[in-house]
Amino acid sequence: MLYTFTPGAWEDKGLQYAYSWRFERFPQFRQEADCIENNPIPDVENDFDYMGLMTPERYGPGTTLSVKMRFENLAAPMLLLSWEHELDDEGHVRTLEYYEIVIWKYGLNVWRHYTNSRVPGHYLTLGAAFSLEESTIHTLKAEILSHRVKLTVDGGHSLDLYLPDLPESLNLGFCACEGICGIYDMEIDTP
Repeated sequence: MLYTFTPGAWEDKGLQYAYSWRFERFPQFRQEADCIENNPIPDVENDFDYMGLMTPERYGPGTTLSVKMRFENLAAPMLLLSWEHELDDEGHVRTLEYYEIVIWKYGLNVWRHYTNSRVPGHYLTLGAAFSLEESTIHTLKAEILSHRVKLTVDGGHSLDLYLPDLPESLNLGFCACEGICGIYDMEIDTP
């Protein structure tokens, strides 16, 4: 399934907004001519909205998630691998248990997020240092295997990461934070 984020091409495809318990804002992506972008927070200097979109369907081993994304300055677009979420009191989808696979100008990070009684926590699972150009469209790809993820950035940088707590069934998507992130398309290939 290919989701292209140009005007009118994605809004009725069933993706759902997903928000972390770390933030109390519920923004939506801003539509640009060839992508969607997150927004600066009004009246707060150098702070940007965190938001994500994910599939309501779940996918298992053998699935590949690929997203074309761009970042400005220290922004951090990312893949979202989520397996537990809930609706908050206002009906927003809140991710509880998930991984973020992040690219930024200094490489790739993998963060494990968890939530206990609506109190979020997270820790760094992997930090890989290499340079990526800002203002350039990059392709971040994750091949999901049983308790493993094979990651590739732009067809070159490649990592095979063992994640013992990664379940067999995941909601897939992406998030944007830390600065302006452009998301151009998302492709999900199943076996």
